[in-house]
Amino acid sequence: MPGADRWLWLGGSVFIALLCTGTSWYCHRRAWAERLRTSPLFSPLLHFFRFLYYIGGPFAALLWGRDAVVERWFGLVPLPLLLGFPIAPEERLRLWMDGVQGIGWAAVLGTAAWATLALIGWVTRRRRSEEDHSLLSLLREALFQETHWMFYRNGPVVALGTYWGVWVGLGIAALEAGLNPWWWAALRHPQKRPLTLIRAGMAILSATFYLQAVNLWLSILLHWGVTAGWAGWRAARMPRGDTA
Repeated sequence: MPGADRWLWLGGSVFIALLCTGTSWYCHRRAWAERLRTSPLFSPLLHFFRFLYYIGGPFAALLWGRDAVVERWFGLVPLPLLLGFPIAPEERLRLWMDGVQGIGWAAVLGTAAWATLALIGWVTRRRRSEEDHSLLSLLREALFQETHWMFYRNGPVVALGTYWGVWVGLGIAALEAGLNPWWWAALRHPQKRPLTLIRAGMAILSATFYLQAVNLWLSILLHWGVTAGWAGWRAARMPRGDTA
């Protein structure tokens, strides 16, 4: 069946996500799980396995999944330029023009998103978050999430076209989040709720940007720019010594 591989890889990714989040939620109150979380090796191992899932999975599908991932619709169009592959001058010019257009859209949408977040933060009560807002951690999350969302929209875009495929991909990501008990727990936690909602908003922003520029690299930079700008602005407004 043509294209069956892409649905197997996509379904496998959703299944692994639900299996891991459900299992970890079931086990998290166990004494051994608490000892594991306090181990100095826990955080590095956690992010290593997250890297394998968010980055390794999609690129494994790209390399070994036959038509599971289509490079063009995965936002890897500039990759031949970055790797120095020979391409026709006309194609090179088109890629550069698409990149310039993408940068313009990233600037417009990023500015609008950041201004919206700043306005919301201005009128709501400020709380110090328990989340890690360092630039490197925000870049890591932008890389993970944008690659993940790009993978989830790739199959639907190939099957349904760009417009409907983008929103179906967003729906799959929303379903995965909705079945994740950790996501709902973060929403109920006052200090984790803001960044959780922002990440949900970033999924919508990412889908909107995809309709204008199919570019994974710019999607990552847009995501990072908005979240890092929000975190910096929030930190600047936080009164010194405020631990609320």
